Amino acid sequence: MDASDYVIGMLAEQRLRAARCEAARRALIRQHRRARPGLRARLGAALIALGERLVAGAARGPACAISRASHG
Repeated sequence: MDASDYVIGMLAEQRLRAARCEAARRALIRQHRRARPGLRARLGAALIALGERLVAGAARGPACAISRASHG
């Protein structure tokens, strides 16, 4: 075995070890990351919240306007 073959083998082992460590680190990060809801779920929640605000606003608004109109 030539010295350059030995050096190439050692470099290859170091790179392989580094790649395995990086893959393990990424797997841990992926495993512990919270799952975020998808776009459809976020959009649906936003539309529901908007609808609830509109319903709450509609329930307050016209009742006050009607009572003022009947007294004036």
